[in-house]
Amino acid sequence: MKIAQLVSSLHPVGPRSNHAIYSHVSALADTFSDLGHETHLYASGDSKTKAELHSVIASAHEMKNLPPDIQHYYIHTLISQCYEDAKSFDIVHSHFSLLSAFYANLTQTPSIISVHSPIRDEIKPFLLRYKNLNYVSFTYAQRRQMPELNWVANIYHGVDTELFAFNKFPEDYFLYLGRVTEDKGVHIAIEAAKAAGVNLVIVGRSYPTEGYWHQYIEPEINGKTVRYVGEADLEQKIEWFRNAKALLFPIAQRDEPFGLVLIEAMSCGTPVIAWNNGSVPEVVKDKETGYIVDSVAGMVKAIKAIEKISRNVTRLRAETFFSQKKMTSGYLKVYERMIAKDKKTKIKNAAKKK
Repeated sequence: MKIAQLVSSLHPVGPRSNHAIYSHVSALADTFSDLGHETHLYASGDSKTKAELHSVIASAHEMKNLPPDIQHYYIHTLISQCYEDAKSFDIVHSHFSLLSAFYANLTQTPSIISVHSPIRDEIKPFLLRYKNLNYVSFTYAQRRQMPELNWVANIYHGVDTELFAFNKFPEDYFLYLGRVTEDKGVHIAIEAAKAAGVNLVIVGRSYPTEGYWHQYIEPEINGKTVRYVGEADLEQKIEWFRNAKALLFPIAQRDEPFGLVLIEAMSCGTPVIAWNNGSVPEVVKDKETGYIVDSVAGMVKAIKAIEKISRNVTRLRAETFFSQKKMTSGYLKVYERMIAKDKKTKIKNAAKKK
């Protein structure tokens, strides 16, 4: 197959990227290239890939230094270049939730769109206009945000289970890993950890200019039972996952489309204690690979019962359902189906013209 992968140039694509979309695209592009498919990647010029790279700006760093409106022009230039080249491909796979929809109907080459971000109310009118395009979800729960879209496949994210290696013997701390913002519920993790009398390590970018950080997070950090260690690179992140007794995923205010940290933790054998919404019931097996809760009291109870969860069973679920091999295989099947459907439609339309 001749496959095009299209992603924003705001960050470089690469297997060691700390940005979920970009490591995800890297896994797809590199795997398809290794399998012998002619793979093209439309991304920033400093991306690391086995695919043939196409870019309109030298680096993501250069992109970030531009005014927002100019950034937007570069993004549209990249998307338009991909769709101008689409006649050379069998399929275009876009990782823009909306912007590529403006271009997909301008080519006869089939295109699919992975919806990586929560669907905000503001963009729903635009997506409705393009609801008949081919959309891919990461969980069935994600589709509830906008069931009107033409969802053609559901493919769970995959993690590199060799990189996120298993560890049977954790250290004495629980972990929160992600952005330190109110919608992520970090204060809930702190409240539960304190009530349960356990150590909590918080890893992720903070936003000190926001009132949330100063009011709810900073006063609780004491460097002992509640530690904030800032952002982590990939190697550091993996070590925090591997050595934690459990990952706390306290997102209660919104439905998460997937939650990549869930399977990254599970791949290390680390159970997950997560709020019962969005993707969580599809990813976490309650009482087998962690606990699904709906209150702080429930999270406290789960923390105290974490020793009942087998780290071996947790790892096995990641290997079985959330490996990169399973993910990439799923996408290839979708590509084949979309290409076959497109050929059938073109033959049918040609016969009608006769």
